[in-house]
Amino acid sequence: MRAGLATAVALAATSGALPSLMTTAHAGPIPVTIPAPDRFKPVANPLYGAGPGGVVERTEVADASALSYYRWFPDDGTPVNLPASRPSDDSNPINGRDHVSVTSGDTVAIYISPSKVLVKDMESGPTTTYTLPAGHFYRGVFGSTVLTATKDANGKRNVLHVLRMADGQLIDTLVTGLNGWVAEDGMTLGGDDRSVAIWYAHPDGTRGVGLLDLATAEVTPVLPGATGANAEVVFSDTHIAWYSPEGGNTTARVLPRATPQAAATEIELGSDDEGTPHLGLVGDWLLTTREFKQDTDDLRGREGAPLTARPIGGGEPETLLEHARWRMAQVPGGGVAVTGGTSSRDWAVHRVHIGDDRAPALRKVRAVAPKQADLTNLSLTAGQLVTAENDATYLPALYQRDIGAIPSVGERSLLARPDAQATGYTEQRVYQNRRPVGTGDGRTVVATLDANGDQVLVVLAPDGTRTVVPAVDPETGEKMPTGPDHNSFVRSASGRYVVFGGSGSGTDDRQYVVDLDAFGGPKVIRVHRGLGGLAVWGTKLWMPGVTEGTLQAVDLKTGEVAETEPFTFNGCAPKEMQAVGHWVYWDCDPRGITDSGHGVYNTQTRRTSYTPRGVLGDGYVLAYQRERLRLLLTPIGGNPYVVESFASRYQGPLVETDRFGGTLAYSKEDDAQITVVDSGVATAPVAEIEARVEQSVNLASPADPRWDADWQLSKPATGTQVMIRDKTGRTVLTAPADEHAAAVAFSWDGRTDNGLYANEGTYTWELTAAPADGSGALLKTTGTIELTNAQPTNKKTR
Repeated sequence: MRAGLATAVALAATSGALPSLMTTAHAGPIPVTIPAPDRFKPVANPLYGAGPGGVVERTEVADASALSYYRWFPDDGTPVNLPASRPSDDSNPINGRDHVSVTSGDTVAIYISPSKVLVKDMESGPTTTYTLPAGHFYRGVFGSTVLTATKDANGKRNVLHVLRMADGQLIDTLVTGLNGWVAEDGMTLGGDDRSVAIWYAHPDGTRGVGLLDLATAEVTPVLPGATGANAEVVFSDTHIAWYSPEGGNTTARVLPRATPQAAATEIELGSDDEGTPHLGLVGDWLLTTREFKQDTDDLRGREGAPLTARPIGGGEPETLLEHARWRMAQVPGGGVAVTGGTSSRDWAVHRVHIGDDRAPALRKVRAVAPKQADLTNLSLTAGQLVTAENDATYLPALYQRDIGAIPSVGERSLLARPDAQATGYTEQRVYQNRRPVGTGDGRTVVATLDANGDQVLVVLAPDGTRTVVPAVDPETGEKMPTGPDHNSFVRSASGRYVVFGGSGSGTDDRQYVVDLDAFGGPKVIRVHRGLGGLAVWGTKLWMPGVTEGTLQAVDLKTGEVAETEPFTFNGCAPKEMQAVGHWVYWDCDPRGITDSGHGVYNTQTRRTSYTPRGVLGDGYVLAYQRERLRLLLTPIGGNPYVVESFASRYQGPLVETDRFGGTLAYSKEDDAQITVVDSGVATAPVAEIEARVEQSVNLASPADPRWDADWQLSKPATGTQVMIRDKTGRTVLTAPADEHAAAVAFSWDGRTDNGLYANEGTYTWELTAAPADGSGALLKTTGTIELTNAQPTNKKTR
């Protein structure tokens, strides 16, 4: 047999069936580009300070969940990276890290560990350099004043100093009025160019918040007994506000700045279940946002809590922004800078100010462009593109688009995502990193895990209706094993039949064949155990044959089994197979260690052709060649050509062919942008590959008084219609059929073109369909139907 196979391959090579693999020049069709979707979670751009003319911020970088360098971003100009800054989170500079802050006006202070401070005016440009005296530890810059600490006799860093520059000389003033000692860590809770809030502690153990007057270098207690742990204090020209979440506290205190020793106004902020409050002040209003302590396993990518304004004198709160980042920046001289919006699409930096009605108002300064979502898988079937996106919505989800034969791109719509109330790990991740596969009739199937962690097949109708099929052996009731060694995925799908399960590369692998239209609903109808890949097309299930190097074709409707002659080059058993039309792609080593154990078998000519290892389309194979940085299309029996050359070497871009059409789609792995293009290879004529046509109809049946017919075609059709003729050959009805993807459906209630019921008897039906892509002849298929209990022909229905 192997000698016969060798002769057949040699003849195929001499006749041109094995193409030359020299890439030819190819002026291919013009591709269509689908832009990357927007990520649900807005881009992070925390604000570290603000002046009247700009803000200091860091922005999430494009290719990782990290933040960029500090930069000054003027409201009406180009951002400027700040000198000596570096991308590290340093909201607390005490531990020797660099620190950037906005002080008075548009002046930026940059602390360069361990002893240098730059104070730079971003508008006029001059920079003042402070060199800290020996033994001084940096505690912040406020206005043009540098605050430092030195050690006391016990070695504690709690002796405060105010440093100023005068005529080029550094003036060091010791802070007084403490009447005790200052806590070492987190001693500065906030400040501006006039005052600094100091967390102090007395020798008796009591603690409180005091105000350091920078002009006099004296501390005055204002909130005795107030804890400073994780606290913040913000200043406006007229008010001082304090809040600490310690001990479950939910109350903020607001003091008049002119008389800070006066009784504080207490404002209830609500439960901390919604996150830790953060404060801002504008006019006579207290602003709040909230910081979420989001678990890394929480996939509900929060956009941020509302920005709320609470009147200090009492009254109902107002929502200024639906979502906002928790970092707000108080603007010296009045106002607050904050980032927020309704979604990532209208995220922007805003200025909060007091309007003419003395209420807070927003001014949009600049937009913050969204980051592209993470595209993990895609499927293109019968002109329907389905994408798996991990973060385009608050939970991983599937989206769909219609792709025309030209091709053209329709609107993107949500196909499926977990329920909003889903909280379990597997429930939230049911579509995460899962590959959707189209069946060709408008349905999409996904192999995943249910809430219990069991392997299942999820079947999604075009309207989003969801059906779950467990991976259970129908004969034994045994479930597919779970765990990392038994990941399930869809191997093949064609109309009503789907193969899902293991890879077929291990002796313990299982692959399940599902009939989506079985009586009573979708169910597993057979299980393949052990080595060998499976593929389905129409009603035929292709699998490794009993004899080495052969294929077996099982008719899933009749049970008939046929085995091919040996066809593989080396007699190996294919571990992966794909089927499209009369082509069967086989691969004995899908990992690609060897280069000879794969090819495409023509079931009509019974010949095997060599092609690169890749994805089978209608008459071609699409292969990503990583080492050559290219996407190569090889027509079976023709010369290959490069679809696109890549500038970078990708580990594995998403590459897909439309098995029920002539287009292909791909996306580079670090870019969610999708390219869709016609393959340039003529598709096979449109054909019927499976049908469910009723042989008779009882028009008096109370349950089903209609004749129903469904046809699965090899590719989408247009202008489909059904003609029904009586026994004399006279046409009694001509009506359009319903088209969806590559499927056609028709239903008849027994009425003719003139609205009368047909007589009882035998009728001939004929389906005609033109290929939507214009390639190939018109499809015609016919059969008969027996009509019983018909109404008299002289009566019309209403």
